[in-house]
Amino acid sequence: MSANFLNRGNLAKLKDSPLALTGERVCLRLLRAEDLAMTLAWRNSSDIRRWFIHSEIITWEQHLAWWQEYQDRYNDFVFIIEDKQTNKPVGQVSLYNIDLKKKQAEYGRLIIGSHENRSRGFAREATELLLSWAFDYAGLKQIYLKVFNNNIPAISLYKRCGFKVCKEQGELLFMCLAKGTRKPLIKEQC
Repeated sequence: MSANFLNRGNLAKLKDSPLALTGERVCLRLLRAEDLAMTLAWRNSSDIRRWFIHSEIITWEQHLAWWQEYQDRYNDFVFIIEDKQTNKPVGQVSLYNIDLKKKQAEYGRLIIGSHENRSRGFAREATELLLSWAFDYAGLKQIYLKVFNNNIPAISLYKRCGFKVCKEQGELLFMCLAKGTRKPLIKEQC
């Protein structure tokens, strides 16, 4: 796919495609209905949800309602992070609020689901893959994120991936990354 393919119609069609991004150790594939119970359990875990701006527990009904809305949003992509060695899901990451006119999007919803899969490089490789896709294939020019200023592991990860703090607001840091500092990482389909 060339960097010029991105328009509202093509972006909407991607959700129905087998879009998958593969790196050395992880594969990113689009969220499917059968992932919902797993992602809800991850999201509701107290050690994960405390880092979300909306940190309340989400019910199954709320999660299903979100899923229905998500499917209709052309500018919101949630990817499941799979460990290539085991072919098992280990987390999720998202690119959303994609603005085609400004050629920018928000990065977030990063979760590594279980303690044993944290600090193994999955989050970094998934982030690098998603950024590579956003810049090199989707044609975006800027990615931004919001993170709590006391979430030191996440801030460290984002800085290692090239993000810079562009604004502080209360307990949130706004970080930005512009195109030009990425190299293509996508190898093949999962």
